[in-house]
Amino acid sequence: MKQEAKKKFTALDAEVLCECKTITAPLDYSMDLHNHDGYEVLLVLGGIVHLYTESGGSRLERGDLVCMDELDFHRVEVITRGIYDRVVVNVKRHVLEAASSSQTDLLTCFRRNPVNNVNVIHLTEEEVQQLNSQAHSLQASLLGKKPGDEILADAYLKQIMVAVNRHFLEQDILPRAEIMPELVMETFNYIENHLTEEITLKNLEENLHYNGTYISRCFKRIAGISLQSFIIAKKIMLSCKLLREGISPCEVCEMTGFNSYSNFSRTFSKQVGKSPKKYQIENR
Repeated sequence: MKQEAKKKFTALDAEVLCECKTITAPLDYSMDLHNHDGYEVLLVLGGIVHLYTESGGSRLERGDLVCMDELDFHRVEVITRGIYDRVVVNVKRHVLEAASSSQTDLLTCFRRNPVNNVNVIHLTEEEVQQLNSQAHSLQASLLGKKPGDEILADAYLKQIMVAVNRHFLEQDILPRAEIMPELVMETFNYIENHLTEEITLKNLEENLHYNGTYISRCFKRIAGISLQSFIIAKKIMLSCKLLREGISPCEVCEMTGFNSYSNFSRTFSKQVGKSPKKYQIENR
C-alpha cells in the first residue's frame, strides 16, 4: 500500500484551550479524522452531528457531553446545515495530573465506559447552561491579560473538570445506537491489531472478505481521509508512545513497520512538526 503522510496530528499550542464555538468558527481538522496531544471535552449546544472515533460512532445533539482520550482519532460530521454550536476544552495530561488529588482523579472521565463505543453522556438543560457558563468564564480568563487571570483560569478549569467527572460518575450511562457501518468498524479493528505489520489492501480483502476498492471507499466516506493516510497517522502515534517510553528512534522505526529510517524520520517530522529524536528529548 503506497504510503502517504498527509498531516492529521494537531499539536495543541497551549496547555489548556477553551473555545465556545458556532458553525462559523474554523473547524480545523474536524471534518476529517484527526487527533492531538491532549484530552478533549466536547459539549454540543446546538445542531445535530455525527461523531466518529476509532472505536465507533454516535449521533450527538444539544446536551451531549463527550470525553476523548489523548491521541484518539475522531471526526465530526455536521448533519444540521449551518448549525453546530459547541464548547471544546483541550487540556494536556500533566495539567490534569497536577490538578488531581489523592481522592479525585480528573482523568477518570476519559476512560471508556463499557456500555457505548463512544464515551458520551447526556446532560440536563440546567447542567448544560451551568457548564456553558463556566466555559465562557474559562475562555475569557485564558484570553485575559489582567493580573490574576491565570489564577482564575486554573480555578475555572478545575471547576469544569470536577463537574464533568461527577456527571460521568453519577449518571447512569444508557446504551446508544451505533452509527458506524460494521465494515468500517472491522477495518479500524484490523488496523489496530496489525499496526506493527505492513498493511495492504490485499491483507484487508483476505481478512474482511470484501473488495479492496470497496473497503477503501467505505472507510473514506466515514473517516474523511484515505486508508493510507490513516494507517500512516496511526503508526506515527504509536511511534510517539514508544519514543516517550524511551525506546530509541531506530528501534521505533523497525517496530512500527517503516521500510527505512529516512522514510520514518521524514514522515514523523511532517506529522508531528519535529524529528523523532527531538520529540523524544522534549518528552523524556
